[in-house]
Amino acid sequence: METFEVFRRSGHKEPFEHCGTVSAPDAEMALLEAKECFTRRREGQHLWVVKRSDIHSFKDESLLEIAADKSYRFAEAYRDVVTKRSQARSRGRALPEKARSST
Repeated sequence: METFEVFRRSGHKEPFEHCGTVSAPDAEMALLEAKECFTRRREGQHLWVVKRSDIHSFKDESLLEIAADKSYRFAEAYRDVVTKRSQARSRGRALPEKARSST
């Protein structure tokens, strides 16, 4: 018996979501068991079964860490920019010396 991971999607445009596991001798039997277990109440329209042994992941999770700070790509990085700019101007840091003397 092998363990199969079961993925279900409720509509044609919805993503597949993991819904559980079944044990079966082959993929065909796994689909039948998944149908009986995970779509009895019409929770989904499509099923996938995948052998657990065929799913691969990183052994070293540090490979998924972000190598550089790229927070500038997100709107949250620009929160309080107006406030910080006005504070800098009030302290005289925003304009170079020549620009301040000519204004």
